[in-house]
Amino acid sequence: YIAASLQEAGHDVHLIDCTFLDRKEALKKALAIKAEVVGVYCMVTMLEDSIWFAKNLRNHCQFLIAGGPLPTCDPELFLDYFDAVVRGEGEQTMLELLHAYEEGSELSHVAGIVYQRAAYLPAKGGTYFTAERTFVKELDRIPFPARELLPNESYIRYGKKKYGYSITTVMSTRGCPFRCEFCSNVVFGGSYRERSPQNVVDEVEAALALGYDRISFTDDVFTMKKERVVGICQEIRQRGLHFQWECLGRVDALDTPTAL
Repeated sequence: YIAASLQEAGHDVHLIDCTFLDRKEALKKALAIKAEVVGVYCMVTMLEDSIWFAKNLRNHCQFLIAGGPLPTCDPELFLDYFDAVVRGEGEQTMLELLHAYEEGSELSHVAGIVYQRAAYLPAKGGTYFTAERTFVKELDRIPFPARELLPNESYIRYGKKKYGYSITTVMSTRGCPFRCEFCSNVVFGGSYRERSPQNVVDEVEAALALGYDRISFTDDVFTMKKERVVGICQEIRQRGLHFQWECLGRVDALDTPTAL
């Protein structure tokens, strides 16, 4: 994803989802927006693409920001191409970072970022790691994803053609307290925080209203607390919603299947 001009209300916000685009198509769309600030999300598999976009957008915007799992793990890898790197959860960090950029102020007070001071304030040099950003505790206060900015029709057509149904994702918790050696879990760390069943199903309803058939709960450990899962299921039934869903979970957090 390339999120361009990400600012608070009153400013234009654009999202370029590259899933169904090649590099040149995505770059053309990005350049057409003429964004002053551009953010690029990156996982390990996206490193080459992310740097390519940064190089090609460098002379067409004022401020380049990298974020996501890989920048969180290895921020210095991105500092030759980006002005700042957001580590961990980015909602509040991005808002504060953009405020600082608009005001032309020092970035050191923005928690959760890494930047080269020479790139932002020429009078000073060196790589600067600001204080770690504390995790958001009340997840219900975070707005839902701006799904209206996604190419939903393309996802729906692709899903129905490939699987026979369309599916989208919802994350009802953040983090995982376990320490599995194969999982880095860098963005949410070892924390575990829940959204209320009402808030979760509100987002499910909003996603289904866009035309999706199924929901994939992408929590690291959706079934960790049985009472919470039951609460979500009860909320779904109370609203009379009918759809199929899937989730991730640990085998030691599942009940033995029984006949209904």
